Amino acid sequence: MTARSEAETATTRYTIAEASRLTGLSKRALARRIERGGLPAAKIGRFRYVEARDLAEAGLLNLATGQPPEWAKHKPPPETVARELVQTLVRQGIELHELQLAFGALSEESRRDDRELREEITRARAEREELRSALRDAETRIAELRRRIERMT
Repeated sequence: MTARSEAETATTRYTIAEASRLTGLSKRALARRIERGGLPAAKIGRFRYVEARDLAEAGLLNLATGQPPEWAKHKPPPETVARELVQTLVRQGIELHELQLAFGALSEESRRDDRELREEITRARAEREELRSALRDAETRIAELRRRIERMT
């Protein structure tokens, strides 16, 4: 491919179906990459389009040949895929367990904080009532003192 045609290829847009045929990946696999944000796409009308440049950056297309890269043509043995899937599930299980532990700790901390806040609110309300009572007593005392002063004058 010439430099000009390679540059033209880099700016070419493909529908998901075209990109699927070009890269050898299923339409669903491409759609998932787009949904996860691993492959940029633009929606024009009813179709989503991916640029050849983005396919190349994702390692799905060799711009010089217009074909999938050589490594993509070789499928790994099913045992390898199964082993990697099991390893992924184990890692995700560990991560899920760690997240559950963290969630439990945060929940307990939140309950403790809520309990402390409720107690503080109860104390503040009691203190407010005491202050209101003291204010009423002070107002009563002031009124009484004013009456005494008026009688003296």
